[in-house]
Amino acid sequence: MSRSRFLSPLTALGLGLALVLGAGPAPTASAAPTISVTTVVGGLSHPWDLTWVDGLLLYDLRGGQVWSKRDGAAPRRVSISGFPSIFAQGEGGLLGMVADPASSTNRRFYTCQSVRSSSGDPLDVRVLRWRLTSDTTAVSDGAPVVTGIPLSSGRHSGCRLRFGADRYLYVGTGDAAVGTNPQNLASLGGKVLRVRWDGVVPADNPFYGRDGNARYVHTYGHRNLQGLALRPGTTELWTAEHGTDRDDEVNLVAKGANYGWDPVPGYDESTPMTDLTKFPSARTAMWSSGYPTVATSGAAFLSDPRWGAWRGMLAVAELKGQGVRLMRMNPTPSPSRVVASTALPQAEGLGRIRTLAQGPDGALWLTTSNGSNDRIVRIAPTSTAPSLAVGHLVSPAGVTLVRTGTTLSVFIRSTGDVVRVRRSADDGATWAPWASTSLTSTNAPSVASSVAGRENVVTRTATGSVVHTYFQGGIRRGSTDLGGRFVAQHAASLGDGTLDVFAVAPNGAGFRQHWGGGRWSGWVSTGGHFTSGLSVSADPARGMLVVSGRGGDGLTWEREFTPTGPAGRWTARTDGLSSWSERALADAWPGLSRLSVGVASDRRAVVQRGTLVVAMAPQWTSAGDISSRPDGSFLMVGRGGDGAVWVTDGGPSSFQTRSLGGVVR
Repeated sequence: MSRSRFLSPLTALGLGLALVLGAGPAPTASAAPTISVTTVVGGLSHPWDLTWVDGLLLYDLRGGQVWSKRDGAAPRRVSISGFPSIFAQGEGGLLGMVADPASSTNRRFYTCQSVRSSSGDPLDVRVLRWRLTSDTTAVSDGAPVVTGIPLSSGRHSGCRLRFGADRYLYVGTGDAAVGTNPQNLASLGGKVLRVRWDGVVPADNPFYGRDGNARYVHTYGHRNLQGLALRPGTTELWTAEHGTDRDDEVNLVAKGANYGWDPVPGYDESTPMTDLTKFPSARTAMWSSGYPTVATSGAAFLSDPRWGAWRGMLAVAELKGQGVRLMRMNPTPSPSRVVASTALPQAEGLGRIRTLAQGPDGALWLTTSNGSNDRIVRIAPTSTAPSLAVGHLVSPAGVTLVRTGTTLSVFIRSTGDVVRVRRSADDGATWAPWASTSLTSTNAPSVASSVAGRENVVTRTATGSVVHTYFQGGIRRGSTDLGGRFVAQHAASLGDGTLDVFAVAPNGAGFRQHWGGGRWSGWVSTGGHFTSGLSVSADPARGMLVVSGRGGDGLTWEREFTPTGPAGRWTARTDGLSSWSERALADAWPGLSRLSVGVASDRRAVVQRGTLVVAMAPQWTSAGDISSRPDGSFLMVGRGGDGAVWVTDGGPSSFQTRSLGGVVR
């Protein structure tokens, strides 16, 4: 990595300066992104869905038309050879639309529509595929993908299309307001269907062996699915479903599962959306509206880095509620649950929202459904990381957390530069009182466990040299002055008896010293210049250390190191978060994405799993630390606004935050 790429343009002015601890206020940009709202197309009547084929925007109207728009050009109607006669009534018409995952080369897209017979009566809902021959013409691309989805008056026609991570096409259907459809596997109504792009039914579908329509069924027991969304970076498919006068739902799709809608006899809409009396094993909703309902419709995940602290949230359209709801997921890989929701203020005043999709530009695109003068609207994030010239350390205070087995220890620099510790022998359930370590440090300490029961603490002297002290079983055993002149230091270990210390010099340069079990290596340059301390996490399965630091440009930069040296270049982590602290990384557990926590510029602690924002904690006034568990949950610590240590336990379905007291300097 070249220095010119890594540093902000102002950095050269600050290279000769000493880092000033705590100098200047924290950046003022909000963790939520700045938003621009643009009407892309206006004057429409019931636009339903939209998609992109090789940069070309396609959208449809419920009445039966497909239109295209390229960049700033005016929309043009797409002439489609062989298009069926549309039954456009109520919730029926030309509805869902999606591009093929390989549409940039095969130019293929799919539509879902309710079709009328030659006499004009409702026939069925079906999925068809098409191939663009130009921006304004398309032809049939083969036999229908799915036919026979039930259609009555147009009510509850469902018809959302999305591709999964497995590249199969998923079809969300409505129950056609017929009470027996949702629980009947011989009916395609009230289901999520799963097919190949050409309509071939996958042999691993859960009811494939039953033959007939049941072969198509992936999940059942739904009322009216109008939202499908694939969670980026996972195999999770989420649905948004209309309720009756209670309990609109957001659900996580599980192969073969029953979601409990069964309004028989007749069509009894007082029946619970998920009837656990009839079906005790039915899947419960990840989120439900209660009373009154908001009429959930389309759904899309926000994954572009510019969404900042909103990255990873599920956006859900509301018809009756007239807006967009943003939902935060919990951090564990399974089960995933909604832990918080909030309105997207920029969608207020647009009326009824039908469809949401994240475009290739990273913006959130939506269609309104007001009946007249409807619009396609683009809501674009413009979050940027605040820059800071080298010569300033964004967060001089810090809290460090170390795990050895089920014992957790929190170390802080406290009053009089004394390093104090508080330990938990039961994985954070209870904590012993604060105790002195008999160590002092002129900055935040860092701790790592190199072997079972051993805690390696690195501190700084008044002259800036780094001191390594180790504790075995909570008892201090020995110390070594590693020398140097530094403003921040961090310890890490692969757990094999080796230890690494990464430090930042007054000019922002990074250094490393390695203990191989017999001697220290001496300080060696890591490359790069930083405006934060360097944080490190261990990946023992690969024998790698992942080092992270904040550059002068405000971005987080990462590089991997083996025990003998660097394993690659410094690479910007484009997570979109404007952080004023270093990003603390949790050691990797096999099969789980690494967790990280950083403090955003509005001082909330933001937790990510891989690239997805999964949680937020109350405001911190220091850098923090995080430790993960094998089940994907975590424990993280930081200094609150009162100067004390606050700990957040992120469990499988909830977050608990409490104070551990103490005074953090």
